[in-house]
This record gives sequence, structure tokens and C-alpha cells, in this order.
Amino acid sequence: MTSYFPDLSSLQHFHLMRPYWMLMLVPILFIFRSLSKRDDSLYVWRNVMSPQVLEHLTVSGNSNHFISPKKVSWLLAILTCIVLSGPSWTQQSSPFSEDKSVLIIALDVSQTMAQADIQPSRLVRAKQKIIELLAIRGDANTALIAYSGSAHVVMPITNDSEMIRHFLDALDHKIMPIAGKIPQAMLPLVDNLFSATQVPSTLLMIGDGASNDTINAFSEFFDTRSHQLIVWGIDSREPSIDPDSTIIPMQLTRLEELVDNSNGRLVTLTHDKTDIETVVRYIENNLVIIENDSRPWHDSSYPIVFLIAVLYLLWFRKGWTLQW
Repeated sequence: MTSYFPDLSSLQHFHLMRPYWMLMLVPILFIFRSLSKRDDSLYVWRNVMSPQVLEHLTVSGNSNHFISPKKVSWLLAILTCIVLSGPSWTQQSSPFSEDKSVLIIALDVSQTMAQADIQPSRLVRAKQKIIELLAIRGDANTALIAYSGSAHVVMPITNDSEMIRHFLDALDHKIMPIAGKIPQAMLPLVDNLFSATQVPSTLLMIGDGASNDTINAFSEFFDTRSHQLIVWGIDSREPSIDPDSTIIPMQLTRLEELVDNSNGRLVTLTHDKTDIETVVRYIENNLVIIENDSRPWHDSSYPIVFLIAVLYLLWFRKGWTLQW
């Protein structure tokens, strides 16, 4: 479904489909300035009287009101030119196009993800979020990697989300051969999976921490590739009330540095679906569709037409006229 109201990430694609219509503002400006001079009956008196005296000896018409026929006409002219120029920031979907991008989900299954600051645990909550994400994406190409002290492909690229869910349930830090947290161990596996597609894709890393080596390795990896990185931080984001608590908090600063150096995006866990919607939006903004150039851009000016129609209703008011 096409949105008429852009989010900040889609504004990078903003353009005018018919920009030459904006040139109409030039003759419109000339016409309105000519009308203003013609209707200025006090032009001669301004040369011989002070502005203060002239203001007290004249009766102002409705043209000096905050909302007047002349000002509304100016607004209508500008809005009409915007509608005719066709602002756009999204492309229309084609029933004949095929999404060839890949989403690689890399899930942290280290021991810190077993902490229960989020009930029942960080890992279980992350799995629930992944399942909700898969339900929204449907049969899109997706792969699953599990990492801790080592990284392993749990499910290669597939469009069967049920298979991913089946293997996702079994993931736990106890089945990993090497303990620890080394996210950069996944990069050779990610590179191999990305090689199966020729279009920019997405690595979604879900976890609670990273190291300096991780930041350097990811920076080098994404500097030479057109794929994007999304980091989904998992923890309660609330300070522990118990001073003796052994909960290890999420390394938010490290994760922020990771996405900054890799030109990625950071999403933190929320108790509603806000985080999922944000992740989906970031993924969709990076999608590349076959025959992308053949898809028409969506004209997003239609809501402005209704605003213009409402402004024209002012001309049904008694005494609301503009003399030409």
C-alpha cells in the first residue's frame, strides 16, 4: 500500500515528476503584482502624506485581513503548481516484478541473551519478535544465522518461513560449540549468502552487544558492499532496581558505534510492534526490484487536491470576490 505521507528515510527519493509546471509561478507572480499596483488607490497620496496620517484617514478593506481573497488566491496558485508538478517519493509496485533481495537474520544466542531482565528471557523475546517479523514478510527470501563464540548457518536462503520458525525454536547457547560473543565470526557466512543475490540486501543482527573488533570488521565489510546493516538491540532498557543484580546490560554505546561505522541503522526493543514496524520499513526501503526503472513513480499530490477544493469553498461566502 502506497503512503501519501513520507517518512524521513524515503525523502531521499523525493522529486518532481513534472517540474516544469513550477515555472508557472513566474507569470502568476507578475500578474498578482500587477493587480496589487492597479488596486493601490493610495499610491499618489503616499508621496505627499505620512504613513501614520494616511492610515488614520483611510478605511482598510478585506485585503488587509489575515485571510483575504488575494492571499487565498496566492495560496491556491502555489498549491495548484505543486499538484501539477507531481511530487513523488515512492514507486508503484508491479504485479510482474519479483523481489530478489535477501534478509539474513543473525541471532545472538550467547549466555547474556539468556538473562531474564525481559521475561521470559532476552533470547525468547527475540525469537518472538523474529516470528512476528516473518509473519509480516511472508514468503520473502530469508536466511537464519546463529552466533556466539562461533557462527553457523541455521537455515540457508529460503522463502519458507515455517522452516525458519521450526529451527528457530531449538536455538540456545547450550548447543553452540564455542561460548562467548564474537559477531564478526558471521561475516564469511553472510558474504557467502549474499553472493547468491545480485541486488542490495539486508543483514539484521539481533543481540545485546559488540566489541571493538566487531566494529572494525563490520566497517570494513560494509564499506565494500551495497548491502545494509540493521542492528536490533535486545534488553529491557530499564536500570536494575537491585544494586546487587548480576544482569549484564546491553552495550548500547558499542552498538551505536557499530551502526555509525557501518552506515547502518539501530532499532531497540519495544513492548509493542513499533520496533517491528521500523525494521520492516528499513528493509523495504532497501529493496531492489527487478526492472526497477520500468516501475512508474507514484504521484503523491492527490491529497492536496482536496485542500484546494476546500479553499475554493470560500468563494461561496458573501462579498468574497477578487477583481481582475
